[in-house]
Amino acid sequence: MTIGIIVEPYEEENTSGISYAIMSQAKTLLQIDKGNDYILYTHKPITSQRFEGRYRNVLVPKSFLGKNAWFLFACLFKRRDIPRVLLFNMPLLPMVLPWSVRTIPIFYELSAYQKTGKISPSQSLRRRLYAFFEKEAVRRASYIVTASSGPRADIMSYFSLSPEKVLVIPLGFQKFEASTDGGTRFKDQRNHFLFVGRVKHKKNVHTIVDGFIAFRQQNPSAKNMLFVVGLNGGRYYESIVDKVRQAGLAHEVVFTGFVSDADMYYLYKNAQALVFCSLQEGFGMPILEAMDFGIPVITSNRAPMNEVGGDAALIVDPENVLDITKAMETLAFKDSLRNDYIRKGREHVKLFSWDTHARKLLEKVQSSL
Repeated sequence: MTIGIIVEPYEEENTSGISYAIMSQAKTLLQIDKGNDYILYTHKPITSQRFEGRYRNVLVPKSFLGKNAWFLFACLFKRRDIPRVLLFNMPLLPMVLPWSVRTIPIFYELSAYQKTGKISPSQSLRRRLYAFFEKEAVRRASYIVTASSGPRADIMSYFSLSPEKVLVIPLGFQKFEASTDGGTRFKDQRNHFLFVGRVKHKKNVHTIVDGFIAFRQQNPSAKNMLFVVGLNGGRYYESIVDKVRQAGLAHEVVFTGFVSDADMYYLYKNAQALVFCSLQEGFGMPILEAMDFGIPVITSNRAPMNEVGGDAALIVDPENVLDITKAMETLAFKDSLRNDYIRKGREHVKLFSWDTHARKLLEKVQSSL
């Protein structure tokens, strides 16, 4: 059998978020599945050694409409490039694929076109087109796969789906290693609070920073810093930077931008706690990354973060500054409670791995036939 995976967004460098999840999923499927052949669809050639196994790399256009046009052409003239089962992150292709191809769309969260706010006529047209394709993908899919129960409930409600059609298969997480050359710029940094993710509104960085500012103001002798690790820029980011400057904490709140895996190792290893209080997520991989390091986690009382963290995380209302501040104080000053969260986190994280994810996904691929 030939299994196709659309490995998009495909990034060989600076891989994070959904891109990291998609590439890790494909890599692990190739490692554990010795009986099937794979086609990895990417918009540029695979040149790294990331993927090893029985696969062919087939190039497809990067754009939404370009992919559909390519698959239509392949259905007519290049059938060897059409798989028996197709896995894809964004449900773009059911209008052009023959019904003999089993499709399994993977949702990390409901799509961007559902967001509210003022948009241009061209954006409105693209959203309607995307919504049409997405609903058609869901209608013909053998299964819908998502990473946690929160998005599953949203997907079932929005598309009016039966429970047996929407499957929860939790993701794995990234393991970071120390630098082989022995030196990074954060090697000696200690006892800082840490946020990992892009600096944008849904990540709730503004409230996390407000919570930290209150923490420092209420505990003037505390030396803890806050590291915000992830791509940043734009008006939202600048507004937070201005807030930090006005609070007199420009040297205590550090926006690192994207960092290497070696830097990430020390930022996690030496942290006081991870503060991951997003308003919306598809999964929340940093929660598990921190627990794997033995770092306690403060996270949101919203799905899927509360599900991923479970009782091993300190759960707060992400829009309540006081909640976040008190959680920081708990993990900074109450060693017994901090150690308890560390212990529970080390056990909880054992439930998650890419190997477990890939084996459950492969089981559903085979049962779709």
